[in-house]
Amino acid sequence: MNIEAFSHSKYKNGAKPGDDIILIEPDTLLAVFDGATDPTGAFYKGESSGRIAARSAAQCTARLAASGKLVSASSREIFQALSDSVRDAAIECHIAHPPSTTAAIVVSAGDHFRLLALGDTGIRINGETIYQHHKVIDTISTAARIAVYGILSGRVDDSDEAEMATRKVIFDGLDAAVETGSLAAEEASIAIAAAVAAAETATEIAAKFLKGGIRTQFHYANSTQPLGYASINGNNIIGDGMTDVLLHKSDVASIEIFSDGYVSIPASGIKLGDWEKEFERVEAVDFHKTGAFPAVKGSTSVESCDDRTILSAMLPRSVAI
Repeated sequence: MNIEAFSHSKYKNGAKPGDDIILIEPDTLLAVFDGATDPTGAFYKGESSGRIAARSAAQCTARLAASGKLVSASSREIFQALSDSVRDAAIECHIAHPPSTTAAIVVSAGDHFRLLALGDTGIRINGETIYQHHKVIDTISTAARIAVYGILSGRVDDSDEAEMATRKVIFDGLDAAVETGSLAAEEASIAIAAAVAAAETATEIAAKFLKGGIRTQFHYANSTQPLGYASINGNNIIGDGMTDVLLHKSDVASIEIFSDGYVSIPASGIKLGDWEKEFERVEAVDFHKTGAFPAVKGSTSVESCDDRTILSAMLPRSVAI
């Protein structure tokens, strides 16, 4: 198994660590964990809550692999163990709000590979088949953000300022934006309409979330309410968003695991360089992530839209794993 791995913080100068964590045990275990960005911007002993969540989940995964449970246990049991580890880390670090992380794991299981994933960190097999879950709540945030950016960028000459102002509106919520005068009520309605059209959901469902903003999103994690989704956040795992697949090793030539900081997947090529070339293409074509490559956040002169991580493994067909 030949492995390439690369991870880059969203901060272009590398002044702060990102929230992605890579776990590698060659020929046995490959995994990527993408911690959620801390909405408060707080750091705990030099780490964000998202990074702490991702690291604790990675450590738990390694323990489960060593005990054999990563192969024998159910996916729900595995992800619950990861979630419990995040809860324990949050208590230890005195984190006030629930930190969370995604997980995408490939483990050797006899003649098969077991693919386990929760969240939007993806796995691609043989450069073709993709296993990646996208949350409806993110589709809503993205569409509303693009509408708000279109409004605010017309008022603000500096694109960085427009992006940061847009992030604040989407994070704090449309009600707060109207109250402070950042948006007119009619403009907030435009953002809600854009979200409803993109997500094909009821207006009241999208409006409830957008009016409160992303700062309220943790209420939807592991919730059965509309827009709810499964999350490794210290609570009981509830909802959709889990992958559990067995693939015979003879059918697998390559494995790629990637975080959503790569907004687009390379059409050809599976190596680190191919992913970075695609990242550079996306930045050139749609720097603000409002057109061909819509995302929850856009890039600025000092930040990419998110941390990005790629783990690529090539498996010689003639070698038994």
